[in-house]
Amino acid sequence: MSARTTGTIKLAILGAGGFAREVWWALRDARAHDSTLRFEPIMFVDREPRQTRLKGLPVGTLSDVKSDTLLVCGIGGMTDIKDRVVAEARAAGYRFAPAIIADGARVGPDVEIGEGTILCTGTIATTDIAIGAHVAINLDCTIGHDAVIEDFVTVSPGCHISGGVRLDRHSYIGTGASILEHVRIGAHAILGAGAVATKDIAAYTLAVGVPAIVKKTRHTAGAAQLSP
Repeated sequence: MSARTTGTIKLAILGAGGFAREVWWALRDARAHDSTLRFEPIMFVDREPRQTRLKGLPVGTLSDVKSDTLLVCGIGGMTDIKDRVVAEARAAGYRFAPAIIADGARVGPDVEIGEGTILCTGTIATTDIAIGAHVAINLDCTIGHDAVIEDFVTVSPGCHISGGVRLDRHSYIGTGASILEHVRIGAHAILGAGAVATKDIAAYTLAVGVPAIVKKTRHTAGAAQLSP
């Protein structure tokens, strides 16, 4: 997208919970990655709306979204649910916004960011980083050089991702966690709040502590629960 592009993108926020409200707040002063495009949130989207208005905007279902309105996913930690909601919207013909850089977030040179991803206020992405689609990088995170973050990853507030780290698809990084250089967090893995990953964490596992150790393994058939 050219840096000379100007204008405003109308957005509907998928979700009506806590993170969706944080996305609404971020959008008011955010810009699209690598451009001067701004965003105008116009509605929240919920599968079964429990209220008619939220933050002064209407709450409707996906069918209420007009064809000229793009989407952003406002679902926070539940990576599997986020993937399913995005897939359903895409199958219905809807399109997603370019990456959203909140006011106060800093993105260095040679950083690639996929559609529907949001970098919240206080986050710093340095250089030579690849971030996939529909990733949520919450408040006050740091992302070091040559990091790779795949689609549908959630990074909670206050996390530190060192250089050369790889976060595989659907991984979840808890609040205040740190990941040391060149460590890989496997697909669907969870790194607990405050944990420090000093070595690779296998896919479908829960790791906690300092240094982080694996405590539980998830069923790889897609079950949401963790098993001993």
